Amino acid sequence: MLGGPPWFTSNWLEGDRRFVELTYIFIVGSSLVLLSVVSVFAIRNLSVAGSRAFLLQIVFVTIWSIGSLLEMLSQTEQEMLLWRNIEQIGVFFLPVACVYFAVDYARYDRMKKYVPLLLIIPVIAILLIFTDSSTHIMRTGYTVSYSPIFGKALSVQQTGIGKVFVAYNYVLAFASLVILFVFSRQVSKGPRRQVMLVLVATGLVFVLAFFKAAFLEGTRINLPIVTIYLPGGLILFYNLYKNDFFSVSPVARDKAFDVIELGILVTDGSGMIADINPCAVQILSACFGIREKLTGRKMDDVFGAFPDWVDLTSRFAAGETELHLTANDPCFIHIRVYPLQSRRGPSIGSVTIMRDVTVLREQEFALKLKAETDSLTGLLNRESFMDQFAQELGNTAPTGAPVSVLMMDLDKFKGINDTYGHNNGDQVIRAFADLLRDALRHEDAVARIGGDEFAAVLPGVGGKEAVEIADRILIAANDRAVQLDSELSVQLKLSIGICDNAIAKSEEEMLKCADKAMYMAKSKAGNCCVVWE
Repeated sequence: MLGGPPWFTSNWLEGDRRFVELTYIFIVGSSLVLLSVVSVFAIRNLSVAGSRAFLLQIVFVTIWSIGSLLEMLSQTEQEMLLWRNIEQIGVFFLPVACVYFAVDYARYDRMKKYVPLLLIIPVIAILLIFTDSSTHIMRTGYTVSYSPIFGKALSVQQTGIGKVFVAYNYVLAFASLVILFVFSRQVSKGPRRQVMLVLVATGLVFVLAFFKAAFLEGTRINLPIVTIYLPGGLILFYNLYKNDFFSVSPVARDKAFDVIELGILVTDGSGMIADINPCAVQILSACFGIREKLTGRKMDDVFGAFPDWVDLTSRFAAGETELHLTANDPCFIHIRVYPLQSRRGPSIGSVTIMRDVTVLREQEFALKLKAETDSLTGLLNRESFMDQFAQELGNTAPTGAPVSVLMMDLDKFKGINDTYGHNNGDQVIRAFADLLRDALRHEDAVARIGGDEFAAVLPGVGGKEAVEIADRILIAANDRAVQLDSELSVQLKLSIGICDNAIAKSEEEMLKCADKAMYMAKSKAGNCCVVWE
C-alpha cells in the first residue's frame, strides 16, 4: 500500500505558494512557447527528414511538462500521484520518439521497421504504473516534501523492476545519440554542424533528466521538468537560423535537390541508397521500369545489371558511364559519379548524377545516319562505305582472313531513265537496294556509290564464295520485276565485278580491280559476273 508523510500545508505560507506556482507556470509556459516556435518550422517542412518525428517528441514533452506543472499545482497527494502517472506517458514514450527521430533524420529507412518494437516496454510500463496502487510492481512508496523556493515535490521509491524500466529509457536515449553520432560522420563539413547541434540538444535532455533522477529525486529541490528540455530547445532554436534546420537536410533534401532537372541518387559508405530526388524517381520509372521505393536498399541489389556504375559507387571513385536501356522504349542515361568525403578526408558515400540524353543521342544518330547514308536508298554512301571497307581490311590483316568486294552496275539503266523518266528510274534504284538488303548479310557493308553503281564488302568471304553470292544476286534480280505503273514493269539486270584481298591489299586497289572486272562483265553483254585475276 502506497503511503506518504504528513502534508506540509501548515509550513507553507500562502504568499510563498502563489509565488512558486506563478514562477513555475511562467517557466513552463515560456519553454513550451519556445518549443512551439521550433514545431511551427517543422510543420512547414514536413517533407524534410526528421520533422514529423520531431513533432512526436514535442507531443510527449508537452505531456511530460504539463503533467509536471499540474502535479505541482495539485492540492492533495492523490492528485499529485495521478499527474505523476500521466507524466510517465511522456517519460516512457519520449525516448522511443527520440530513436525514431534519429533514424528518420539520418534516413536509415531500413531501421524504421524495428522502431515499433521499442514500444513494447513503454506500453507495459504505463500499464503497470496506472495499476500500481494494487499491484505495487513499480513502486514501494512515495513522499511529499516542500521547499519555499521550489514548491511541493513528490518523490517515488521504485522497485527493482521499476528501475529496470527506467534504465530502458536511458538505453534508448543512448541509442538515439549513437545513431546521430554515426550519421554526423557520414555528412560533409557544412551539414555536420546541423547534425552535431541536434546531437547535443538531444543529449542534454537525457543528461539533465539523469541528473534530476540521480541527485534531486527525494530532495526539496523541484526543478520544472520542462527546463530539462529547455537547453535543447534553445539549441534547436539556434539551429533553425544558423544551419537551416528543418529547411535543408544533411542528405541533400533541400529545395534545389527536389526541383533540379537532373536525377540525383545518394549512396552511403555501405553502398546503401540513402536518398533520391524526384527527377531520379521519374527517370528510374520511365527508363528502368523501377517504381518501388529504393531508399534503404543496396546499390548492387537494385542496379547489379550495370556493373560499371555499381563499381564506381562501391569504390567511391569519380567517373562516368552511359547506359543504353532497351527494355521499353530505347533510353540513353548518362551517369556521372562523385565521391562524398568527410571533413577528415575518407570517403563516406557517393552522389550519382543521372541525365536522360535519349533525345540528344537520337538527334546525333539521325545526323550521323544522314551523313553516312545515301538519301535515295538508305544504303551507305561512298565516304562511309570506304571507311568501313578500310576498317574491315584492318581487322583481318593480322589473321589473313579473306575479304571480297563486289562492284555492281545496273545494265541499260540510262535507257530506263530516258524512256520512263527519273522518278521511275529512282524507283528501280530503290528496288535494287531492297534486293541487296535481302540477299546480303547484316555484317556486309552495302553502298550506293553513285548513279546506278553499287558496292558491297563481304568480310570472311573469299573469291570462290563471292562468285556464289554474286550469282545468287543475279538470279534474284532477274526474278524481280519492278512495277512502274499498272501496265508497265522493268526486269532488273546487272553486271558484277569481284575482287578479294588475295589479289589486292588496299581498299582503293580492290575497288579499282572490282570496277575493271565489272566493265569486263558489261563487255560480255552484261547480266553476269567476272572475277578479277
